[in-house]
Amino acid sequence: MRDALLSFHLLRPLWLLALPPIVSVFAILLRRRNVRAQWGGVIAPHLLGHLIVSPDNGRSVDPLYLVAAGMVLGVVALSGPTWRRELPPFVEDKAPLMIALAVGSSMNRTDVAPSRLERAKQKIRDLLAARAGARTGLVAYAGTAHLVMPLTDDRAVIEPFLAALSPTLMPSDGDNVPGAVRVASQALADEPVAGTILLVADAVDKNGSAASVEAAGRNTLAALALTPFPPTWKAGEVVSVSVDGADIQRLERRIETHFQAAQGDTFGARWRDEGFWLLAPLALLTLLWFRKGTTVAWATILVVALQVGQARAEGSSRFLNLWLTPDQQGRLAFDRGDYAAAAKLFADPMWRGIAAYRAYDFLAAAEAFAGVDGLDGKFALGNAQAQNHAFEKALKAYDEVLAAQPGNVPAKTNQAIVQAALDAREAKRRKQEQDDPTPPDEKADETRVDPDQKGGKTIKVTAEDVTTPGAAEAWMRQVQTTPADFLKRKFAIQAGTSQTGSRP
Repeated sequence: MRDALLSFHLLRPLWLLALPPIVSVFAILLRRRNVRAQWGGVIAPHLLGHLIVSPDNGRSVDPLYLVAAGMVLGVVALSGPTWRRELPPFVEDKAPLMIALAVGSSMNRTDVAPSRLERAKQKIRDLLAARAGARTGLVAYAGTAHLVMPLTDDRAVIEPFLAALSPTLMPSDGDNVPGAVRVASQALADEPVAGTILLVADAVDKNGSAASVEAAGRNTLAALALTPFPPTWKAGEVVSVSVDGADIQRLERRIETHFQAAQGDTFGARWRDEGFWLLAPLALLTLLWFRKGTTVAWATILVVALQVGQARAEGSSRFLNLWLTPDQQGRLAFDRGDYAAAAKLFADPMWRGIAAYRAYDFLAAAEAFAGVDGLDGKFALGNAQAQNHAFEKALKAYDEVLAAQPGNVPAKTNQAIVQAALDAREAKRRKQEQDDPTPPDEKADETRVDPDQKGGKTIKVTAEDVTTPGAAEAWMRQVQTTPADFLKRKFAIQAGTSQTGSRP
């Protein structure tokens, strides 16, 4: 809410110049309807009170107030109030997040049930569930900081390592917050836009705010506090742990708000006009605009409400069809994230294709984009065909865009990516043809075992082997060990390498 208030502004503020005339006319009409003001200079005050007869209007609403309120709402709606950005349709809409979890000895305390560490793990799981499909990474820190899992959109990969974390795995005890933020920032370095680093901890160094901000770099720093943080820690917004999900909802809104702002600065997203929210109260005011009473208006509202309830109960959209076009119904479904339903509702082929693209139905998206004229349709068609692995068709679409606009940077970039993917596929196919992978029909004559070989092959593990993306998942597939053993060895290798001055 605080971010929305800070971002609130008007797209067309000059419309507010219409408010003073409305207020002036309203004040003049009120004065003209005031009998005392009209006759006060003619009739003596002690007689005027006995001569005025006020009619009993009951509970009717004065039309003058309805008209004034409706005009004010209309002017405010036309001024274009906004507080959030509208991202381009093909831009990723999920914020990357790196979670830095404190795993020091103090996290074993039970003042927060069942313990500080277990409560922190529960909150992280709730956050992963709320951000389903978003890329999230994990860093563990105490006296040293270590990358547990790089950014991944599969929370099932993170959860076993999260559950295994404990203070006994850490090479040294402590509270190295700047180091944890630095490791998380390095994991976000390759992202096209800034992400968020979430610190989940029970304490921080009150003098480490400046170091943490510097380590975060372009990324936003936030904290989920298991115990109160010192007031001098100003590195980022601090959200206290709550017994319900209010803390997770607040963090999620904060993460998405900062990410949308970063995307807007990077991709040139426009501000979304939110004035349409005022249309509903404006429509209600028009229903109440009758010269005498509001009985007919309230009866109309009751009938409409009954029809809406009946339409929902029957699962029919006939009532909505009376008031909303298919594109309007599709946009409502699109805004609430139901892209599959939006793809079926949209009549406009461009928006139908965008909704299908967001729903990962790339075949339907390509079919819709094929019916769109213009360069935007060709570019979107190329993206959909690339997702379908129809690389030749995608390149053809990009070529048509570049033929009309040689300086189109997105088309050039996507063309290079698709061309590289096509070349790699062709190279792989040629290699398979040359190697002739068909196994021979003959079996081996005999199998011998070297009696002198008493052990397996010795492999020297370096720090890079356990810090590269995907290393943890690959090790867990090939090595029969628990996540706790794996992390303990990994942290020990990284800490030892860092002490010798090598790359951490």
